[in-house]
Amino acid sequence: MATLKLNIPSINLESPPSWGSRESIKKMLGNIWRDYSVYIKEASKNSNIPPNVITSFIAVESGGIQDAGGKGHITQGLMQWNRDYAQSQLKDELAQGRMSDGEKNILKKYGVMNEKEAIRKVTNSDQLKPQLNITIGSIILGQLIDQDWASSGGVLHLDRVISVYNAGAYGITGKKARQLTTPKLSTPQSLAASVNAITSAYISKIMGKDGALDIVSKDFKNIIV
Repeated sequence: MATLKLNIPSINLESPPSWGSRESIKKMLGNIWRDYSVYIKEASKNSNIPPNVITSFIAVESGGIQDAGGKGHITQGLMQWNRDYAQSQLKDELAQGRMSDGEKNILKKYGVMNEKEAIRKVTNSDQLKPQLNITIGSIILGQLIDQDWASSGGVLHLDRVISVYNAGAYGITGKKARQLTTPKLSTPQSLAASVNAITSAYISKIMGKDGALDIVSKDFKNIIV
């Protein structure tokens, strides 16, 4: 995984006022850490993704609400990944030798993987289980982080990862994030200004002033690292 070097908050990015005040976001992040820190720390250890990043994605995706999203929707749950793609993503992780023993044990615990390491289709019920949702979400996030387009010079471009996690890899937003369009959008500010409004807000909510990583780095620096 690329070294996580981030200048937070990113220049000229601010968390959208519609997401709430700094104090309300701080309260939400505190609640997420209270409720799910055991699973976040576990997923961080298994995936090598810092806990503050996993916590921030949970905050933006679901606000820490276990069954967030429409009932039965394909992206329901804490990290809002798409269950229609989850089986193939987990199979890829396993085939590439990326899946840790800890992740395998969690998938087996919930019956997503059997002892022969065959992976079944992921269900809506699976998505509503916090430990499993965070584990699978972190696996998917880690796959994006390790793509060539996600880093340069050993530095992670989290804005690109956010964009593809949110909007997918193959639409216009994903192509911009993967640096397949011209001009190249090399900064969080330029990418946020160019992508769709939802993804732009997502980048700002995580990387902007009064956003999740800004609050975590200042107000929870001794807890969520």
